[in-house]
Amino acid sequence: MFGFGFSLSRKLFVFICLILFLIIVPFFYIAKLSLTEFGTYAYAVNKKQIKDMSNSYLSRIVAEQADTYDQIFKRIKTASALLGSNATSVYHNIDVLCKVPIKGTLNFQKTQESRIFLNPQQEPVVICYWGKGAIGDEIKNELNALSHFEPILMKTKELVSESFATHIVTTSGIGCYYSLDAKSKNACYNFLVSTEFDLRNSEPATVFTKQEIKYRDTQWINIYKSNVIDGLLLTASTPIYDQTGELKGATGIDIPVENIVRDLTEGAVIAGMNILFAFLQNREGKIIAFPSEFFDLFGLDIDLRHDKNSSDIFNYNLKDSSIEAIQRISPGEPDFHRGVVELVINNEKYLLAIGCLESVEWYLVLVTREADLITSVNKTGFALKKTLAAIWTDFIRYCLLIVVIALMLVCFAIRIFISPIKQFIAATHRVASGDFTLIPQTGREDEVGKLFLSFNSMVEQLRISGKIENEHALELKHRIRLRTNELEKSNAQLIKIKNDLEKTVAKRTGQLKRLNEYLVYTEERERKAIASDLHDSVTQTLAMSIFKLKNIRESGTGMDEMDFSELQTYLEQAIKEIRSLIYQLSPPILDDFDIELALGFLIEEINAKHHSHIYYINNIEDQVSLDQAVKITLYRAVNELISNILKHSGSKNAEIEILNTKDAIQVRVEDKGVGFDVDMVMSKDSHGFGLHSLAERMENFGGKIQLDSKPGKGTKIYLIVPVSYNKDSEYEKN
Repeated sequence: MFGFGFSLSRKLFVFICLILFLIIVPFFYIAKLSLTEFGTYAYAVNKKQIKDMSNSYLSRIVAEQADTYDQIFKRIKTASALLGSNATSVYHNIDVLCKVPIKGTLNFQKTQESRIFLNPQQEPVVICYWGKGAIGDEIKNELNALSHFEPILMKTKELVSESFATHIVTTSGIGCYYSLDAKSKNACYNFLVSTEFDLRNSEPATVFTKQEIKYRDTQWINIYKSNVIDGLLLTASTPIYDQTGELKGATGIDIPVENIVRDLTEGAVIAGMNILFAFLQNREGKIIAFPSEFFDLFGLDIDLRHDKNSSDIFNYNLKDSSIEAIQRISPGEPDFHRGVVELVINNEKYLLAIGCLESVEWYLVLVTREADLITSVNKTGFALKKTLAAIWTDFIRYCLLIVVIALMLVCFAIRIFISPIKQFIAATHRVASGDFTLIPQTGREDEVGKLFLSFNSMVEQLRISGKIENEHALELKHRIRLRTNELEKSNAQLIKIKNDLEKTVAKRTGQLKRLNEYLVYTEERERKAIASDLHDSVTQTLAMSIFKLKNIRESGTGMDEMDFSELQTYLEQAIKEIRSLIYQLSPPILDDFDIELALGFLIEEINAKHHSHIYYINNIEDQVSLDQAVKITLYRAVNELISNILKHSGSKNAEIEILNTKDAIQVRVEDKGVGFDVDMVMSKDSHGFGLHSLAERMENFGGKIQLDSKPGKGTKIYLIVPVSYNKDSEYEKN
C-alpha cells in the first residue's frame, strides 16, 4: 500500500484515516461510560435537590400560612374585644337604653318542648331566655337595652368573614345569637330542655364564671361541642362587666374548627404544595384544631359522638397518641423547632412543617407524605434515561457526520499542502526563463515556506526597500494629520472654556450686583417695617400708658389697684412687642435648634399672629447639620414665601413640608390661592427683588428653587439646598 506506485497525497490520506480510527474507537467507549455515570449522578443530585427544595418551600409556606392566620386571629380577637366593649357600654347605660327599645314591644313565646322563651323565628337575631319561668320587669329592661346591641352583633359577623356566628350569653339567662346559616338558626329553636342544659354552663361563659383568674380581656377558649352545628367550635370570648365590676355575661365570635383546618390545608394547596392536612396546637402541646378523619393515622383514640353540648370540651394532646413518634410533636420536644420534622408512621415517611402564630402562641403544623413531594424524581429518572439514549443516538450520528467532514477536510488539507509544491515547480520554470515579476506567495512558516523564502530572497529585498520607503512616507503624513487635528481640538476646547468662563463671570457679576441691590432694598424695607411696627405696636402701647398716667395725675385721686394692673398690662404688652421685634431681627432659635424645629416655631408664631392656617409637615428623620448661612437663608426664604402667601395669594391656608434626602434638604411651600403665571413673573425685570433674588440666594449655596403655579390653581414652590454645602463663610468666622 505504501509502495512507490502511490502518490504522496494518497499516502497521507490513508495514514490520517488510520489515525482517526484509532482515536475515535476509545473516544466512543469513554463517551458511553461518561454518559452512564452522568445519568446516575444527575438522578441522585436531582433527588436531593428536589427534597431540599420541597423542605425549604414547605417551611416558607407554613411560615406564610402561620403569619396569615396569625393576622386573622388578631383581627377576630380585636373584633371580639370591640363586641365586648359595646356590650359593656350597653350595661353601663342600661337605665337609659331600656326605656327606648329599638323594636318596641317584646314578643316572646315559651316553647313547650324546651320551656325557653324565644323571639319570632323570622327575626335575624335569635333571642332566648331560660332563666326563670316568667319574664320579669328586670329581664324586660335588660332585653330592651340589649335590642340596641343586635345591629352590632350583625355588623361584627359581616366584618369577620371567617366567623360562623356572633353571640352574647348573660348571667341572667339571656342569649342572643346571629348567624347566616339557616340550619344553625333553626337549631336554636330546638334547644335541649333548660333543666337539662343551661347555656351559662357552656365553655364561652364558664371561662369567666368558673375560673380562679378573673379575666378582663378577650380569651381564646377551649374547643367545645357546638349546640347548633355538627362539629367543634373555637370561640374568641370577651367578658361584660357593669359599672360596679359585676360580671354580666360574655360576648363571642364562633369559628368552626372544621373550617379552620380546611382553610389551612387549602391555603397550602393553593400555594402549590401537596398537603395531606393541617392542624393547630398550643405551646403546651394541646390540640387546638385537628381534622377528625386523621385521628386514626396519628394514633388518637378520640370519639366525638359522646359530646352533646357546649359544655363538652375537646381536651386532647398529641402525647395521648399511641404512636411514639407522634408524642414527640410537642413544643417542649427538642426536634419541634427545627421547622420541618421527619417521622415514620406505618412504614411510610411523613414531613411535618411547623410555623408559629405569635399573637396566640399556637403552632401551625402542615402534614404531607414525602412520597407525594418527590413523585417527580421517578418521572425525572425515566425522562433522564430517555434523554441519555437520545443523546447517545445523536452522539453516534454527529460523530459519523464529523468523521465524514474530517475526511473531506483531510482531502482539502492535503490538496492545500501539495499545491505550494506544484506552485514552486512552476516558479522555478518562470525564474529560469528570466521572469522576476511573478513571485509565488504562500504565507507559510514550515519547510515549504522556508524554501519559498530562500528562493525569493534577492528579489524580495529590492521590493521590500521600496515598500519600506513608501510606508515611512505614509506614516509621517498620517502623524502630521493627527497632530493637526489634536491642536485644532485643543484650540476649540480652550475657546469654549474661555467663553464659558466669561459667561460665568458675567453671570456672577450680575448676581452680585442684584444681591447688593437686594441688600440695600432689604435693609431699607426692614427699617421701614421696624419703624412701622414700633409706631403701630410699642409706640401706641407706651402712648396709652402715658395717657393713662396723665389722666390719673389730672384726676388727683391717686392710683388704685386697677390702674396699676392696667399700666402693668400696657408695659408688659410693650415688652412683648419689643421682644417680638428683636426675635424678627435675629431669631435665636436658629442658634439653638435645627432648621426643621426653627421653621416649626416660625409657622406657629405666624399662625398665632395672623390667624392663618398654615399646616406644617416635618419629615426629617435623622438630624441634619447645616451650615449656619444656609440655615439662615432657608429660614428667611420660607418666611418671605409665607409673607407673600398672606399678602398676595388671597388665602390664609397653606401647607409647608420639609424632608431630607441623602444629599439635600427640600422644603415644599404650597397654597391654594390665586396663583400666577410663572413665565411672566420670572421674565420681569424686578431689579433682583422677589423670586429672582430668592433664586439667586439659593444658587449661591448650591441650591435651587422650583416654581409650579397657574392663575387660579394655587402655587407650589420647592426650595432645595444641598446638605454637603460646608463652605467657610464670613458669617461663621465672625
